[in-house]
Amino acid sequence: MSFFNFFHSRRITGKEESQATSFITREVEGKPRAVVLVLGFAGSKPRHVAKYANIYNLNKCTTVAGTASNSDILVYNKAGLDALAMDAVQNVAKALRSIQTDNDKEKVPVVMHIMSNGGAFVMTRLGLLLEAAAKKEKKEGGSADGTEDLRLFAERLRLGYQIFDSAPGYISVKSGFIVIMEMIPNKFIAIPAALAFITVSYLRKVATVVIGQQSVGEEFWNLLLDDRSCMRQAYIYSQCDEVCDSVKIEEMAMQRKDRGVHVMTKHFQDSKHVQHLRLHETEYLAFVIAVLQDMEARNTE
Repeated sequence: MSFFNFFHSRRITGKEESQATSFITREVEGKPRAVVLVLGFAGSKPRHVAKYANIYNLNKCTTVAGTASNSDILVYNKAGLDALAMDAVQNVAKALRSIQTDNDKEKVPVVMHIMSNGGAFVMTRLGLLLEAAAKKEKKEGGSADGTEDLRLFAERLRLGYQIFDSAPGYISVKSGFIVIMEMIPNKFIAIPAALAFITVSYLRKVATVVIGQQSVGEEFWNLLLDDRSCMRQAYIYSQCDEVCDSVKIEEMAMQRKDRGVHVMTKHFQDSKHVQHLRLHETEYLAFVIAVLQDMEARNTE
């Protein structure tokens, strides 16, 4: 059985099923500063993602939080990621409509808090959905069927921010191996799965060279570089992250700047993958608040 089939033949049950198919919306009293879409990392449970959502709730932001299934993340299942991305858009659009009327001049922005590649995969697929909807509306000369939520999300994301936490990670065999070993507690399952991942990764690499196509990693990275859905981004990363290479994140941030994106960064020295909040809570919270303040200042210029 291949690595791909191993994960897709499993029956997703219990918490993972909830994790893969639903988002949790938390509203705040009064008009929020933003609606924040929190996209969790591979293996994260609702209680993990809720910690990050709570940061924004305490700063008067409505949150919509959820995580793609482990199987969709590990094999970069585009269909599953697209479905989750569309679900996220619909939940955010619903939240926006519940707090604001068409006559309200001060538009509530959308912020995306993107955790590890589990969140970044969803973000890139979401960006493609927004791009496709914009092209469809342009072709049809205005509003098109099924694009209302996507148009609203795109409009408000342009007023917001994308915050990457321990992301994006340049896809490599080493990083994938580490993720699998950390995500699957049972080593009798984790080791065969990791070895299968290595085998399939090399086979895929050979296949893409033979047929002249981009690898999954190249496609993912180029989508991040070229994405135009939000021209404000923040990166939270660490020198000690074994999954996400800090040098590659710095290269990404610099290249995004070169493409006209406004970029903020927070570089830690000693925290592991998705552990920055736990080890550096005060600095982490201060940076998130600074990003929200920067967003508001830019929207009033």
